[in-house]
This record gives sequence, C-alpha cells and structure tokens, in this order.
Amino acid sequence: MWDDAGALGRLTRRLLLLMAFLLIGSGIAWLYNSKYFPVKQIAIQGKLKYASGKELQTVAREHIRGNMFRADIDSAQAAFQELPWIDSAMVRRRFPETVEIILTERVPVAHWRAGGLVDSKGNVFAASLKQDLPIFEGQQGTGKDMVKHYADFSGILSPLKLTIKELIYTPRSAWLLVLDNGITVRLGRENEIKRLQQFAQIWPSLLRKKQSRIEYVDMRYKDGFSVRYRPSENPSDSE
Repeated sequence: MWDDAGALGRLTRRLLLLMAFLLIGSGIAWLYNSKYFPVKQIAIQGKLKYASGKELQTVAREHIRGNMFRADIDSAQAAFQELPWIDSAMVRRRFPETVEIILTERVPVAHWRAGGLVDSKGNVFAASLKQDLPIFEGQQGTGKDMVKHYADFSGILSPLKLTIKELIYTPRSAWLLVLDNGITVRLGRENEIKRLQQFAQIWPSLLRKKQSRIEYVDMRYKDGFSVRYRPSENPSDSE
C-alpha cells in the first residue's frame, strides 16, 4: 500500500482535509467563547410609539449576551416578534461590535369589542390603548375584511363629515355601522358599498336635519329605505 503513490496521496489529502476541519472547528469554538469581539452596542431602529421600552430592553438582555458570535440572533428575533406591538423584527450582527435590531410596529385601527386591538393588516392582538378609535365587532378571522370595509365606508362618509363609531359584522355576514352621531345604518349582507352610497345621497336632503331624532336607517330595501325614530319622538316610522 505504501508503495502506491496514488493511494498515499489520497490518504495525505484526507488527513490534510481532516486537519483543516479540526482547525476550523477549533477556531469557531475559540471565537464563540472568546472575550474578544464583545457586543458593545445594541442599536434599536424603527418608529416606535407604543411598544414598551422596558420590554424591548429585557428581550435584548436575555438573548444578546457575550460576544458577537455568541449572541443568539435567531431567538432574539423570534422573541421580539412575540411582543404584542411588534409587527416584524429583524436582528443582525454589524461587526465589529454592534447588534442591530430593526422593528416595525403595528398601526392600531380599532378596538376589538371582545378584547384587544385591530391593526392595519386586520390582525387582532392583545394590547390596550387609551385612544379614541372605532370599535370592531366580528367573528374570528374577519379582521382583514373589516379593516378594508372600514376604509371603504369611511371614504364614502367622509365628505358628509360623518365618522364610524362602531363597525359590526354579524355572524350572518351582515354589516351595521354606528355613526358618531349615534345613528345605526343597516346595510345587510350584500351590496353594502352601493347601499352606503345610496345613504350618502339621501343624507343631505332627507336625513341630516332630522339626525338628532333618528335611531337607525335601514338600507336593505331594493328601492328605498326605512327610518326608525327615537321613542321620544313620534313622526312617521318610514320615508
């Protein structure tokens, strides 16, 4: 065997390759446990308005320790993304001494009646906010559709200087709006955009002057609408 130059060459190459792997492994282990390359700076970036600075610091301390190689980037990123107000997180090393954390915060759109908030993507998340936002009421998984309808409905009502106080999507897939003046608008399960547009057309001429007396407007009729007045008043119940 030892007289076989080819076999001896292959063995030599394998031994050299094994030594190279051992050296690389030793080097990685040394870097991982080394006192060199310490994390000297944790840079948190992003426009953050609601996220708790204390929570962010706690996550950073728990996961980004030791030197630049030991800092657990993946678990830190996962932990940041689990915070209620964080929509997305990216954590990366910036040698020689900085760990950079880029956070995107959720944008609150509404209070969820069952508890929590709804963000601009329609996600319901466990957080509270003392802010004047509309209330959404719907079934699980309907948040995205409700956010879209809220934007469409608001666009129709805005020229009338009306805003939505409550948006309700019933278990039977019917839409109801409670406006800031206390009037409920019933839109039903179909053609809800068209029906609200019809409401917008009749509002200035037929309904605005009576708004303090109106309890709800029902737009579910094919060729018209009905109005219910508050019990203290006694005009005709329909128009």
